[in-house]
Amino acid sequence: MQKSNLIYGLIYVIVAGIFLYAAIAFDNKMSGMLYGMTGALGGNGIFTIIRYFYWQKNKERYQEKVDIEEIEQNDELKQKLRDKAGKYTYWIGMLIVALSIMVYSVLGGLNIMDTEHIVAYLGAYLISQVFIGVIVFNHLLKKYD
Repeated sequence: MQKSNLIYGLIYVIVAGIFLYAAIAFDNKMSGMLYGMTGALGGNGIFTIIRYFYWQKNKERYQEKVDIEEIEQNDELKQKLRDKAGKYTYWIGMLIVALSIMVYSVLGGLNIMDTEHIVAYLGAYLISQVFIGVIVFNHLLKKYD
């Protein structure tokens, strides 16, 4: 386990302490979010620190784990499956955004909700996802041609 993992864990705990101080000092509508950030960062930091010391005691098992992960990352079948999973996830996300645009448009049309900004944001997000997907694909295609 690298020393940087311990440093990141300590940084997370320190930042969690800062969020906790801010949540207590400034009791307003943002306090709930600040407490949430405290829990998320603090828990992650403590877990990272515990994991660092655990693997320091079990270096042989850690090396075996790293070797297995290296083999798994370079396995061609797993790479193709990850690519397909990414593709399917991308298309499912696009479908969800498109359906959300339709639902919010209907809710806005029926005056149930004021949805102008939500629909505009989701539309811009949908268009940007299409263009980003095409740009990344073309970049990767040029890289391997």
